[in-house]
Amino acid sequence: MRREPSLGALLILAAASCSASGNLTAGATSSSASGSGGSTSSGALFDAGLGGAGGGTDCSEAAKLIYVLSEEMGLYSFSPPTLTFQKIGDLACPAPPGVSPYSMAVDRSGVAWVLYGDGSLFHVSTADASCQATSFAGAMGGFAQFGMGFVAGAPGSTSETLFVTSVDGSSLDEIDQATLSLVPVGTYDAIFQSAELTGTSAARLYGFFTTSPPIVAEIDPQTAKILSQAPQPSVDIGGAWAFAFWGGDFWLFTAPGVASRIDRYRPSDGTTVTMKPNVGFNIVGAGVSTCAPLVPPG
Repeated sequence: MRREPSLGALLILAAASCSASGNLTAGATSSSASGSGGSTSSGALFDAGLGGAGGGTDCSEAAKLIYVLSEEMGLYSFSPPTLTFQKIGDLACPAPPGVSPYSMAVDRSGVAWVLYGDGSLFHVSTADASCQATSFAGAMGGFAQFGMGFVAGAPGSTSETLFVTSVDGSSLDEIDQATLSLVPVGTYDAIFQSAELTGTSAARLYGFFTTSPPIVAEIDPQTAKILSQAPQPSVDIGGAWAFAFWGGDFWLFTAPGVASRIDRYRPSDGTTVTMKPNVGFNIVGAGVSTCAPLVPPG
């Protein structure tokens, strides 16, 4: 997601911990140190709800990868184990001149749902970057820009829901995949700021919020309540950010400099490590399907 100018004063949750449904957040204090992978900070742990193999027998290997979009319209696959990108192609979606991709989500069939800055929503093949327009009319309803991510309907289910969060940081909605209409879920009770979303095959939903410092939080997909959170004091979002869950970790794509960097937040030990300080281009969207593993392969 491209970072837009602030629409108002930042509203940041004063309390750095909360609990709900047995999900506990540790204290907000953090310390930073230098590690072999780059800058590392010991962040607050929360119950990420990890467990099981994830994925599914219906999934192709390609559907298990993370996909990212560059500011220059490039679509890439990203392999977390090797930290490598593979360019698939350049998008040529029929968007107005000068309008670029804003956010992205990927479904279990390997189709990327790509939102452009004017509110146009396209289906993009993760095999060849070919693009198909949709009838989504979010811009007409005042819902033109948002973060989004797919979440399994139940743990291990092959059904999935596309959740979206408004750019003003106020609410969580669904996009009905059959009608492409918006279905309200609820308003946030905390962390009222823009976010990108990611989900898992364990039916868990998470947001990467542009607070100061940024926060990774679990969101109740039924009510939009913030269940738990982990501040990321070593992460600087900069001009763009994106977010994906893969293999038990959260992958944070930010643009504090001339190109994006990658940080990995690992809830199992509370560490955040810079894995790649400069990827060579700016990432404005990332998506991963519910086929992605819940734990590291192997």
